[in-house]
Amino acid sequence: MQITNVRVRHIDESLWGYLAEREKTLPLVTPLDIYTDFKETRGSWFWDSGMAVVEVETDEGFVGQGWCEDGCNCIDRIIDSHLSRLLIGQSPFEVEGINDRLFRASTPYGRKGMTMMAISAIDIALWDLMGKALGKPVYELLGGPVRKSIPVYASALHPVGTEQVQAEARAYVAEGYTVMKARFPYGPGDGVEGMVANERHIRDIREAVGFDVELAADCYMGWELTYAIQMCRRLEDCRLAWIEEPFLPDDLVSYARLRRESSTLISGGEHEFSRYGYQQIIDAEAMDILQPDLRRCGGFTEARKIVAMASTAGLTVIPHAYGITHLHLAAAFPNVPMAEYFPLPCWAEAAPADYPQLFINEPVPEKAVVKLSAEPGLGVSVSAGQS
Repeated sequence: MQITNVRVRHIDESLWGYLAEREKTLPLVTPLDIYTDFKETRGSWFWDSGMAVVEVETDEGFVGQGWCEDGCNCIDRIIDSHLSRLLIGQSPFEVEGINDRLFRASTPYGRKGMTMMAISAIDIALWDLMGKALGKPVYELLGGPVRKSIPVYASALHPVGTEQVQAEARAYVAEGYTVMKARFPYGPGDGVEGMVANERHIRDIREAVGFDVELAADCYMGWELTYAIQMCRRLEDCRLAWIEEPFLPDDLVSYARLRRESSTLISGGEHEFSRYGYQQIIDAEAMDILQPDLRRCGGFTEARKIVAMASTAGLTVIPHAYGITHLHLAAAFPNVPMAEYFPLPCWAEAAPADYPQLFINEPVPEKAVVKLSAEPGLGVSVSAGQS
């Protein structure tokens, strides 16, 4: 079996669906909070919503689909102009060799960022294709299943006021969630007043759900070391499950310092790329929880190496953001205990009726648990969307 064609199409929607549009308008700390003009919301500086869908076809008629973010609409250029020539004529089962060749060939302009996203989408498509050709779900090809169902945690809880966020938190408990994650509203530029507001936000949620629920909180790269140490001390009695991505991804010195200074677990890695980046995290002893995104880090081929490295180092892996790729990963590896999920808050409006459904047959959690089907490949397909 040989690869005969590689197609790329752009869709003007986020792979996170309507959530991406809603999050652009909600308050949360971001790495651009230090600039007044871009402080209000993430939508003031974030790229346009967009994703790329890669289809890999073989001479026997099998087609695999993969995808990644593509807010700058450049994935097709990377693949059509260069990477596709390393795919045509190759066996789709040679995922290790293909992934390595793509990485090595793109080194002069790649290694991280959009190039790795393109490689990730290709790799996801290859695993989907292999599963379809062999009649097996991807999690079986990865060595699983190690669990029959995948727990998910509720990821939302933006700073929308005490009454609304407490109602939201209680609603998640009623839906069966035992782990949830909040967003911090403020960073160093807001001084002590911002610290007080951060603390109030977390305490509001903790008051609503008690201590039988694990509560984590996301800083989205918006803090610096001294501020983070002070916030961790303020929140120590809240017993946070983890504090997520407090610094820019390359600032491993601050991650390692905070991990030593704080009794709270530190997580990150959603903006890291390839096993080499994660090895640097592990070597620096910078994080307790790794959060790779398979649409960024190199797909399944690279992710299974990252998971193995984390296991050897005694670290937990909780993938970034919901998606069928991360569900298959969690189904196959013991040290990937759960996945992230973005439920609709009880106070929020649902997506418009005409908003496109991007992933056909994507499973939906029931009582905070997802059960995967035994469909070959990834078990989902990407709709045409709006291109």
